[in-house]
Amino acid sequence: MIPTADREWTLKEIRRALADLDKERFVKKSSYEDVAYLENAIHELRNAERSLMSEKEEELISQLRNAATLLSEHSRAIRANVAKMNRVAKVVDNIEGVVKRVVDVIQEFNRWH
Repeated sequence: MIPTADREWTLKEIRRALADLDKERFVKKSSYEDVAYLENAIHELRNAERSLMSEKEEELISQLRNAATLLSEHSRAIRANVAKMNRVAKVVDNIEGVVKRVVDVIQEFNRWH
């Protein structure tokens, strides 16, 4: 099956057409002109295949760059949140230290009275 020229071919369709043309090219009853025509068609399909693969590669690279940008933004937000949480934890640690000192002072005071 060879797709029509009025729409874009998929990579799967191109590869199927290449396989079909390759089989046809090696039929012993093919004339020299037929083989030359088939080889030319195969050459054109290979060019179309390379072009389509290049387009898909560019799309994929663009999508990966976009994903990397999003990950970077999320990473930045996470680091900012971690920094905030660390400040809160540090304050809690300081309060804990103050409370322990107050308890120590109260215990010493009770021990002497």
